[in-house]
Order: sequence, then C-alpha cells, then structure tokens
Amino acid sequence: MQQIIFTKSNKIPIPLLGHVEAGFPSPAEEELVDNISFDEFLIDNREATYILKVKGDSMIDAGICPGDMVIVERVAEPKVGDIVIARIDGAWTMKFFKKRGGQVYLEPANKKYKPMVPTEELEIHSVVKGVVRKY
Repeated sequence: MQQIIFTKSNKIPIPLLGHVEAGFPSPAEEELVDNISFDEFLIDNREATYILKVKGDSMIDAGICPGDMVIVERVAEPKVGDIVIARIDGAWTMKFFKKRGGQVYLEPANKKYKPMVPTEELEIHSVVKGVVRKY
C-alpha cells in the first residue's frame, strides 16, 4: 500500500479564487479570495490522521467511490451519522455509524447492502473527515 506522508515541506498553498455556481449559470469574475493549504483544510489533528484508499461500492450513495482516498481521524467517540472506519466481528469496513434504541449498527450508503449489526463486537477506530478524488 502506498503511503502518503504530509510534512511541513509539502504544504503548498493554492489560490482560492472564489465560488462557482453549481445551479443556474451566473456571471463570475476571478477574484483572489485567499490561499489555502489542503492539509490545513482537511486535517484537524495531524497525529491522529491518516489516509485510506477505498475499495468497494457500499458508500457510493454518500459520494465515496472505489479508488477514492478518505482522510480519517482516530476519535475517542463517534457521533451518530458519522462515516466511520470500524471493525465489526473481526472484519474492517467503512459505513455510517447509527443507533436505534440501544442498538448500534453500521449502515451502508448503497441499497445493494444491508445494515450490519454486530454479533460479537464493534470497534469504531476512526471517522472520515474528507474524500479525495482525482479525475
């Protein structure tokens, strides 16, 4: 597996030139709004953050596709609705973290798959903070 390491030397600020309309077209002028660094934008806790490459299509309806990279952060406790990296009954997966009544479960974002309820154990390891896709 290829490892990507962020260091201070590869923080490259990129110009933020404004907004683009995703609805009805509107006249736009290029205007330098700011310079941003993607690692500063996407990473809150550098020591607890890592990247995983996505395999499979169970989160496709959440906009996470095979081949994408997800930026994840180790957390003490996820919130309901977070997309998490979890180990359920000994197998690793990425799904929505859900609760119904007192039962916790993992929910895919693809109707081809069923929610996963742990029979033995569920360990939430990390929360997805961002998705990177290259076209």
